[in-house]
Amino acid sequence: MALVNLTGIEPGTFTVLAEGEAPAEAAAVAVPLSRLRDEGDDFFQVAGNVGAVLSTDANYADLAPLMNKLAFVVVEFPAFGDGRGFSLAVRLRKDLGFKGEIRATGPVIPDQATFLLRAGFDTVEVADERAAAFGAALKRFDHFYQSDYTGQVSLAHARHAEGAEPKVQERKAS
Repeated sequence: MALVNLTGIEPGTFTVLAEGEAPAEAAAVAVPLSRLRDEGDDFFQVAGNVGAVLSTDANYADLAPLMNKLAFVVVEFPAFGDGRGFSLAVRLRKDLGFKGEIRATGPVIPDQATFLLRAGFDTVEVADERAAAFGAALKRFDHFYQSDYTGQVSLAHARHAEGAEPKVQERKAS
């Protein structure tokens, strides 16, 4: 697997803990959200950077009590057509103010690279043979008709801000 960096941040390395496995001291670990909710403060004191592994059907509000403890979040896409992961990343950034790395895993496709970036993902794990296609997809568009999670002004909003009235062509009677 290749790790494609969407934002230029320094991506973290971590180990996904198996069920019941304890973290090594100061190790960067990823743990399913269901387990993180049950772990006490001792878990976070032993481990180094701790991340939550989320399925796309996770409720982002369940992460709110953990926000000050998490270094990263991994969103597992079950299929490329499942858009809930995009919404989850936006909610983490906008509603919870999450500043750590958000990583996408699973069968995402190069056509989604720009959408991942604009939704708030920092990195994406892809098959080695798809890494170059993801890089190329990120360079494909410079302007967008939709705002992103940061509130970047869309092309449509920029045009309206210029105060230009839309031109209406008169139809000639036939």
